[in-house]
Amino acid sequence: MLISELLGKLETRAPLALALDWDNVGLLLGIPEREFRKVLITLDVTPNAVNKALEIGADLIIAHHPLIFKPLKRISDPLLLKLAENRIAVICLHTNLDVAPEGVNHALAAKLGLKVTGHLSGEQGGSWYHLSVTVPAGHTDKVVEAVGAAGGGRIGKYSNCSARHPVTGIFEAGAGAKPFIPSAPDQRRTTVSEEELEFMVDENSLLAVRAAIQTSHPYETPLVYWFPVANPNPTYGLGLIGELPARRSLEEIAKLVSERLCCPHPRLWTAGLDPAAKIGSIAVCGGAGASVLPSAEGSADLLITGDLGYHALLEARIPVIDAGHFYTEYPVLETLEKWLFDWNVPCAALPLEEHEYTRQLLEL
Repeated sequence: MLISELLGKLETRAPLALALDWDNVGLLLGIPEREFRKVLITLDVTPNAVNKALEIGADLIIAHHPLIFKPLKRISDPLLLKLAENRIAVICLHTNLDVAPEGVNHALAAKLGLKVTGHLSGEQGGSWYHLSVTVPAGHTDKVVEAVGAAGGGRIGKYSNCSARHPVTGIFEAGAGAKPFIPSAPDQRRTTVSEEELEFMVDENSLLAVRAAIQTSHPYETPLVYWFPVANPNPTYGLGLIGELPARRSLEEIAKLVSERLCCPHPRLWTAGLDPAAKIGSIAVCGGAGASVLPSAEGSADLLITGDLGYHALLEARIPVIDAGHFYTEYPVLETLEKWLFDWNVPCAALPLEEHEYTRQLLEL
């Protein structure tokens, strides 16, 4: 398989356009047209990860955290040179994987046994577009099917969503025009019964949808317009809210987090609540979750995340379990592994115990 082909498949699960503006995702090292043999999946491109790739014969790494964040003025990093010298390509899926429907937070929620009820925050990269096209009566179904096949009309858990309005079209054909519905010999302008179709379209599907309309539409020059909307696409979001099958105490949930995530020492901030108090709704955000704490305070009884600093904990109005950046994101490697398995792509994930974080961080 070509690297570009795998990138295309990954786009269907975690579109690169969903990444936040400051992020750097996609193929960060390598040639899209090159074939690869095997993939190593890891959270970070570290020396241990590169050595593991060489050990198992992987010539492509898929990582969560970007290998390159800032522009490079020179290539002197031994890690980058080792990757290049051994022709190991690198694909990074970061904030786009954080907000994707099967991404980091869904993997974390599944690992903890949560039944997801909604997104914690609507934060996401890219734009969501409202697209409209007028079609002559009797030809709308063909255009609707083409738009749906190209990825348009997807709202949350629903697909092929559209709205239709009867309209009257009027045109005057110029020299050289070939109108689908010609004007009568004695008329300068033609009046046509049409339907206006409206769709919501993700940024990553916009070009494909426009091409599909051009191909399926009977007009020589279809009337199509699109513009970004301010409200976020409900399909995507940062963090999740869910519930356990039965209410548990803070202490019990902290133990559950430790066991399910293989996290030896999660931190429990009680926010003044009795550790034996039963908890209802739980918010989760893999990685660094300080930015979603205000959202969690207004919608959940507990936040499970990582990397919360002193002041964030001190000011938190709800209990927080800080299981660390590494342990709250590691479950997504299983998701990536499953995707590649479904696509018949040979792969292996860097074992948790072989990552530098678990090997070199000592709890004294």
